[in-house]
Amino acid sequence: MDPRRPSFVSFALPVSTTETLPGLEIDAVVGVVVGIATRPRDMAHNPEMGYVNTAARQDAIGAMVQQAQEAGAHAIIGVRFDGGKISETVTELTAYGTAVTLRG
Repeated sequence: MDPRRPSFVSFALPVSTTETLPGLEIDAVVGVVVGIATRPRDMAHNPEMGYVNTAARQDAIGAMVQQAQEAGAHAIIGVRFDGGKISETVTELTAYGTAVTLRG
């Protein structure tokens, strides 16, 4: 069985792992924003884990974007991921970054 292939997901505002956005000027820092996604730990040996892990990261970014929008941000920079065990059956994946407003 071939694993499913994750598709590209776009978000309502720019999200970047870099500290700047080419062609855009940061006006102000809104603050740190966080998004969390969970997944079952019992999928560790599932051949579709690449798809599941990508989907979890996309879900975490989506939750982070929603928090940034609620805070009035125009973009998120410096995005990173972290993760860990919540319980014997659940793992969390956290996306976090700096919400900013843009000039102009």
